[in-house]
Amino acid sequence: MRSSICRTARLLMTSLSPNDAVFVTPSHQVPTGVTMPMERRRQLLATAQERDFLIVEDDYDFEMSFLHAPSPSLKSLDQTGRVIYVGSFSKALFPGLRIGHLVAPAPFIAEARRLRLLILRHPPGHMQRTTAYFLALGHYDQLVRDMRIAFAERPTIAARAIERVGLEVSGAATIGGTNLWVRGPDGLDALRLANAARKSGVLIEPGTPFYDLPKGPVPFFRLAYSSIITERIEKDISLLADRLHGGLQE
Repeated sequence: MRSSICRTARLLMTSLSPNDAVFVTPSHQVPTGVTMPMERRRQLLATAQERDFLIVEDDYDFEMSFLHAPSPSLKSLDQTGRVIYVGSFSKALFPGLRIGHLVAPAPFIAEARRLRLLILRHPPGHMQRTTAYFLALGHYDQLVRDMRIAFAERPTIAARAIERVGLEVSGAATIGGTNLWVRGPDGLDALRLANAARKSGVLIEPGTPFYDLPKGPVPFFRLAYSSIITERIEKDISLLADRLHGGLQE
């Protein structure tokens, strides 16, 4: 779930033509989770300058960098003021907080505030103050460190279990992240698998909605590991495999 600031940035761009702005999630591409390499980041910035368009960088979940250090954001590399940086505390804290942040030229931020008033006045003041104190006292940094430690071994365990049951990790962030993009066997309908797996208490996100006009069943799905204790990962993936190999009886 993204912050309302991220939605505001998108709405600000609706008056522009499709060629005026590009929206990217460089730390974790949605849905595959793949991290944009430095060479591609520099190439994107150069292309934005050459073709005269803006870049909205949605850098959600960049804090979950427990495998390697995070790459510099596009905003930090921007020398021409073409990048609008948006982020959210929804992943690291909790979705109901609805607080994010935006780094952009002052006129843009002023316009974003005016537009936001048409959608939502503001999150409750006490929640904003509580979040500010949480950050100022260093608790957020400690939380992120604890989360990185907790998540460090989970993707490795999940990836091994996935391969063991005949599935394939098709995409993952090189720096860490909170989920894996998984490919099932040819002909698999991830929607049917999701419905069947739910009966066993295993939730996955089918990849079908990420395809504009799929020509057939989509075998891809996202598998999150951030909210599952390490000891349950292999068992839950085995339950998923049972549903997969058992004919997807719902």
